[in-house]
Amino acid sequence: MTRAINKSSKDFSRNLSQKQTLQQQLAGVLKYSKRLMQDNDLLSREESAADIAKIYALGEKLSKIVDDFSEMSGDMVHDLRTPLNGIIGYGEMLLEDFDVEVPDLQKVLSAARGFQKALETMVSCGATETINVECEADATDRETMIQGTMDSLSSMEGHQILSETIIRASILVVDDNEINRDLFSSHLGRQGHKVILAKNGREALEISANEPVDLILLDIMMPEMNGFEVLEHLKSNPNMENIPVIVISALDTIASAVRCIQMGAEDYLLKPFNPVLLKVRLNSCLEKKRLKEFSEALELHNLQEEVQFIAESKVMQNILNTVFTVSRNPINILLHGNSGTGKEVIARVIHNRSDRKKRPFVAVNCASIPENLMESEFFGYEKGAFTGADSGRGGYFEEADGGTLFLDEIGDMPMFIQPKFMRVLQEGEGRRLGSSKSFTYDLRIISATNKDLRQEVDVGRFRKDLFYRIFSVEINIPPLKDRREDIVPLALFFLNKVSKRFDKQVAGFAPDILSFFEQYSWPGNVRQLQHEVERLVAFTPEGKEILLKYCSQELLGMKNPPAITSLDDATLSLPDKIKELEINCINEALSKTGGKKMPAAKLLGITRVGLDNKIKRYGIDPSHLPATP
Repeated sequence: MTRAINKSSKDFSRNLSQKQTLQQQLAGVLKYSKRLMQDNDLLSREESAADIAKIYALGEKLSKIVDDFSEMSGDMVHDLRTPLNGIIGYGEMLLEDFDVEVPDLQKVLSAARGFQKALETMVSCGATETINVECEADATDRETMIQGTMDSLSSMEGHQILSETIIRASILVVDDNEINRDLFSSHLGRQGHKVILAKNGREALEISANEPVDLILLDIMMPEMNGFEVLEHLKSNPNMENIPVIVISALDTIASAVRCIQMGAEDYLLKPFNPVLLKVRLNSCLEKKRLKEFSEALELHNLQEEVQFIAESKVMQNILNTVFTVSRNPINILLHGNSGTGKEVIARVIHNRSDRKKRPFVAVNCASIPENLMESEFFGYEKGAFTGADSGRGGYFEEADGGTLFLDEIGDMPMFIQPKFMRVLQEGEGRRLGSSKSFTYDLRIISATNKDLRQEVDVGRFRKDLFYRIFSVEINIPPLKDRREDIVPLALFFLNKVSKRFDKQVAGFAPDILSFFEQYSWPGNVRQLQHEVERLVAFTPEGKEILLKYCSQELLGMKNPPAITSLDDATLSLPDKIKELEINCINEALSKTGGKKMPAAKLLGITRVGLDNKIKRYGIDPSHLPATP
């Protein structure tokens, strides 16, 4: 160590012109600091602004000179940089608001003396020559310097934000240097933030785990536990991972910045910090955090609102009580019910009421994945694992790590993949295709099926051991026809939702259509009801009441509603009535689309060819149809 210091001192001493310049700047810092300290009426003097600007400018020059001494040892540079950063930081802070107070100036002077001490240590090791140069500046120099400094500050990106009201927050500052902690505390405290200080990484993690923290300012170069390690601990803990982190470091390397961002940091700023830029970045991070929390709360509210509409019947009320009970317990759940009964909605409610709500919810339909892709989709693959694998990719298990994996139609899972699922459920780990490395997963599994899995086990299409692994609680969701109390509330809920999505107002349902809905069997369950309401809103003219005649052929053909069956003087047969309804629906669809057949076919739920055939069969002329407003 002594040899390294001697070498650094000799290198430093060889460049006497640089040393002289360094001491000139330092003399100026001390001079102007003392001048401001001795002045009892700081704000009444116009020169005080120039003196503050002088401190700031001299500090910047010192920083540039220190950067030139690239051959000095890292410890020596750090000893010089620490008080130097304090000089520049306090100077910037004073320039920002001109609210000059004696304690602030004392900190400037203390930092300058610390710099002087470090400098004298180096000089005494490498040279006996002492140079004392008094740095003088006339009034013209002062005016030029203050004007240039203020112009520079005014041109900074985001300068206007200084006058705006910022978001108040609880901010944890993690830095091993006391001067830096004091500097951040003073600067952030003036903006109305609550500032919590930590002098090392372990203290920071303890505070983050036990106190509400909105944002963390994190230094990198710290003893025992550096900033990278702190960041890794924060982002691996589900209770702390969503706290935004801004790294502020003297490490001016692209590699360090990229590493921090990849590890989950929101931003990377350099020391000495720019007050204006720091304020902008702080506001940006806090606003992003606020919007994310609002979005999550809104999503949960919408899900719960939707479930409340579903749960008018006694049977669904009992099911939801079970759902709310098991949500916070880390157990796997099986949802059983016919297609369209709302199994995924229930799964999302379970996830959003659990401790995993801030982690991913990944929904996968097992029936939609080809067998030859099943393993790569769930477990991922490495580059070169198969033809076309130009790069590696994680699978659904990795994507859902820490959160919930929803396996819809699990009864359609191929037998060959089921043992691999068993290992994930049993051991909590798996491997990508083409890799020998095992990944550990922290997952909650919610499965759903419309099949009788016990029967599938009996006939050998589903493994018995997997059946008993995929759930601790089974919830059976009844079809819509078995809970008719939910039909009208659901229809009204979907009407409100669809009207907003389509930006179209209608006058509600006619009484006979709601009565018909309650009598209909709804083989497609809630999903079919939702799609029918979407179709009805599309067909109904703006501001008009939704009429029974706009219902789909599927509904009207399978069950004659009261409004159609009460034909006291009618002579039409059922085929004639169906023909009449088809013609009315086709005319309405063509009117809606201005005679365009492809959009009309989509509204009707048939193909373009099918529509053409019906137009020819019934002799409909699209060009003579009035456009529906």
